[in-house]
Amino acid sequence: MEPRFDLPVEAAEEARSLLERTGVDFREEGEGRFRLTLAQGGCRWQVLCQCRGSLAMVYHIHPVPVRSEETALALCSRLNGRVIRGGFFLQEERLVFRDGAELRERCDAQDQLAQAIEYGGAVLPRFWEALSAAAGGILLPAVE
Repeated sequence: MEPRFDLPVEAAEEARSLLERTGVDFREEGEGRFRLTLAQGGCRWQVLCQCRGSLAMVYHIHPVPVRSEETALALCSRLNGRVIRGGFFLQEERLVFRDGAELRERCDAQDQLAQAIEYGGAVLPRFWEALSAAAGGILLPAVE
């Protein structure tokens, strides 16, 4: 069957195909939800991809439970001024970095999705120490 380039891009299909093609260990958690674990250096965290239609949202979830909501939110505000795209927020006592992609063209859909996953995969480790400290109630003086 020949590919149909005039059909709308389905983010869930593209995400599943990307994850299978790259050999990432993931699990599907219902319609359009994929969970995987990323690690870099000494950092290890969960990633949740939520897909609906042509939109894919990617959530990188820091593993340390937040003890001080005020400190965590202050860090989110500070970090959101530093990241180029996406943003940090607090949900269910966890610091989360969210990015996404609207997949418009089938020819580059997997590349766009991979970029969203990779960007968060670079952002989270970069601020790991500050995120861990803020989760414990300590706001470090400078975030590089």
